[in-house]
Amino acid sequence: MLLLRRSAGKDEAPGQWETGSGRVEPGESPAEAARREAREETGLEVEVLGELGAHRFLRGPEQVETVSIVLRCRAPAGAVVLSPEHDRARWVPIATAADLPDVPEWVRRSLETLRSLDPAGGTQKPQ
Repeated sequence: MLLLRRSAGKDEAPGQWETGSGRVEPGESPAEAARREAREETGLEVEVLGELGAHRFLRGPEQVETVSIVLRCRAPAGAVVLSPEHDRARWVPIATAADLPDVPEWVRRSLETLRSLDPAGGTQKPQ
């Protein structure tokens, strides 16, 4: 899985490792937003495979309630080209990603869901 470290200048969680993220723009579906955000933040064209869950959290100094929809995506081979939103990227095994420092709780919960997927349901179980 690809993890990105938020740049030091970010207003929310600078230095934290996360998956790519962003907002759904007017007229976009969550899948369209995920493809756009992946392209903007990493330079990768991704295929959206499905939803892993949704999480509520409080964002920013104003503690605005926000809902995050987590989508599972697959990226073809290609070099990661970071936007200014992130200062590092690394590919990590799904089995150990949740054990890394500075990984937020919502990423840990999404990883648990990903690891529990049933191959009989048409999704390959991660190794």
